[in-house]
Amino acid sequence: MNNTPKRSKSKQESGLGYLVLGGAILCGTIAMVFLGRLEVTSLALAALAAGTVLGVWLFRFGARHAWMTLVCLVGALVVCVILLANVEAFGSAGVAWMGALVGGSNIGVAWRTAAQRRKAPVKKAAWQVDGRGFGAVAEARLAAGTALRALDGKSRCRLAVARGPARLEVAGGPETGFVCHRSRDAADERSWAVLTRQEQLRDETVEVPMGKIVGHIPVKLVHDFDSASAALGDFLRNPGAAELGPEWVTGVEAEGTRLAVK
Repeated sequence: MNNTPKRSKSKQESGLGYLVLGGAILCGTIAMVFLGRLEVTSLALAALAAGTVLGVWLFRFGARHAWMTLVCLVGALVVCVILLANVEAFGSAGVAWMGALVGGSNIGVAWRTAAQRRKAPVKKAAWQVDGRGFGAVAEARLAAGTALRALDGKSRCRLAVARGPARLEVAGGPETGFVCHRSRDAADERSWAVLTRQEQLRDETVEVPMGKIVGHIPVKLVHDFDSASAALGDFLRNPGAAELGPEWVTGVEAEGTRLAVK
C-alpha cells in the first residue's frame, strides 16, 4: 500500500524556485562572459540580451501556435551550436546565448506561474451572512440567528443573508419591529418580495431604522421577532424557492420599501 502523501491540488506553486534558478543561471552566465578567458565581444553582449528576452517571452507568453514555439526553440539551439562551434570568431557569444536562454526561460516560467496564481479563482463560500462566508448551512443558521437577535434598531439595524443570487434582508429592531425582504435573484429589482401581515390593519406607517436613515413603513409590513425569525428559517431551508407564500408580496410595495436599506 502506498502511504506517500499526495500533494494538495489546491496548493499552487509560487514560481519562486524557478525565479531563483533563472536568476542564478543568468548571473553565472554574466560572470562567465565578463570574467572568463573568452573574448567579450559586442556580439556576446547582444546574445546575452537577446537570449534572455527570447527565453522569458517563450515561457511567459509563448507563441500563438505550438509549432511556432518548437521552431523558436530549435532555431535557438541551432544558433547556440553555430556560436559555440566558432569560438575563435565569436568569443563568448555562444556561452552568453545558451546561459541567457536557459536563465530567461526559468524566469519566464516563474512569471507565468505567478500570473496564474493571481488569476486563480477564489472559491466563494456557499453562504454569506453580513459579508462573512460560511460553507455549511448549520454555520450560516447560527451566525444569522445571532445577528438577528443582535439587531437593536440603533448601531445594528440590518441583517443580510445570501446563498448564490438569492438574498434575504431584515431591517429594524425589537422596539420598532422588523421589515423582511427576499429575492431569488438579488440583482433583479423586480424579483424582490416583502413580507406582509395577513390580518386587517389600520392604514398607518411606522418609523423603522433601515441603515443610516429611518423608513416610514406601512404597519402591515412590520413584524415582530418571531415572524422575522420564521422568515429567516424558511430562507435558510430553501433560499431559491420558486414560489413563495401569499404573505410575500412583490411589485412597487416591495421595491419601494427596500430602497431605504440599500
